[in-house]
Amino acid sequence: MTEMQFAVGQLQNSRSLTNELVESLREQIVGGKMQPGTKLPAAKVIEEQAGVSRSVVREAIAALKAEGLIISRQGVGVFVANSTPKKTFEIEEEEFNSVDDAIKILELRIAVEVEMSVMAASNRSVKQMKTIWKCLDNFDKQIEAGNDAVKEDFLFHLAIADASGNPYFSRFIEYIGSGVIPSREIITNNERSYEPSNYLALIQQEHRNIAQAIEDKDIEAARLATREHLGNSRERHIKIAKRFKKNKK
Repeated sequence: MTEMQFAVGQLQNSRSLTNELVESLREQIVGGKMQPGTKLPAAKVIEEQAGVSRSVVREAIAALKAEGLIISRQGVGVFVANSTPKKTFEIEEEEFNSVDDAIKILELRIAVEVEMSVMAASNRSVKQMKTIWKCLDNFDKQIEAGNDAVKEDFLFHLAIADASGNPYFSRFIEYIGSGVIPSREIITNNERSYEPSNYLALIQQEHRNIAQAIEDKDIEAARLATREHLGNSRERHIKIAKRFKKNKK
């Protein structure tokens, strides 16, 4: 059993400290700094070095277990797995902090989610429709509380994936994770006409158009509403990217 020389820097106050800690530990494991069989230190040590709470450490450990990078041995501790999986396709939240990356990821989403919504309009059940509307109710509550509603936004799109009847849509959205949602600050910090709560209200109205089309089982309306929602977001980001490039000249 190998004890590791653990070292992780203080994390910044980002949108997700859990994701930041997961990425830091993942890089050390995949990069070979933490060898198979290495025992991770106690949660308290990680807390102190990373400057995060116990819940953040617990969530990060759970995420790494789900990836197969670490394993638990009851009564002994947590260890780097003897065989770690190869890194596969994924999108990190940080990638959406770049305008150009946000545009590319939105283009990927358009290619996938337009047909996903079409299938949801065709296949959704009454129960699945209730889940979709519930996600939007929760989104409204977050707007009222002054929050960014990123989690609720992600769960709305995941609920549509579930309603499509094709489990691979759900797995795709779930695997990408909350990185599928652009950072709100890209728009609100660079476009004066978009005050945060008004910007979220605009997004929410587009969500409701999609949900209503799925409720009505209107395939063409679902296609158009989803393309409009993601296409509008893409155009907003393109506008900002062009401004950035113009200012650099």
